[in-house]
Amino acid sequence: MRDPYEVLGITPAATDDEVKDAYRALARECYPDGSDPSSDTPNERMQEINDAYDEIMRRRRSGEERGGSPFARIRTYLSQNNYAAAESELDKIPQASRSAEWHFLKSVCLDRRGRTGDAMQELNLACEMDPSNEEYARSREMYRNRAGGYGSAYRTDTYGTPQRSTASTFCNCCSNLIIADCCCECMGGDLCPCI
Repeated sequence: MRDPYEVLGITPAATDDEVKDAYRALARECYPDGSDPSSDTPNERMQEINDAYDEIMRRRRSGEERGGSPFARIRTYLSQNNYAAAESELDKIPQASRSAEWHFLKSVCLDRRGRTGDAMQELNLACEMDPSNEEYARSREMYRNRAGGYGSAYRTDTYGTPQRSTASTFCNCCSNLIIADCCCECMGGDLCPCI
């Protein structure tokens, strides 16, 4: 059997709602008009989609995905929207063992807590550490699209942390001000009219 996440076109970090959305979208592709076609091919494909969805949900209910590597457990917590448990597990991993996967998963936790600048910093680091990882690259591209391009325009280092290589020359204070202004503008205000 193929990996059920691959069948649905999602990652193990997907939330239960994202799993359901992927399942429904694929089901609509097989039966766009809601009818049951007579051809065997769509039926076989639909059976594969059903089996994948059932397997993912079975694993999540049983807690089976929590076994194995700590990253698998963390991804399971993320898929269940349990960001506190995921971040707690991440923080237990020693500094020397923090791989690109660690930084990627940390970025998910930070983003879900509203710390978008720090999340983008972690995601960029994950992409730098593992430039061939398509999941990281897709996530960064989706993040940039969601941010309307602002994510690459300024540095988002936090005070007291070493600077990482970036193309920007803005100081942390400036980037925080730009972020605050962007947030205000999204809500209809204008914190800094000059920006």
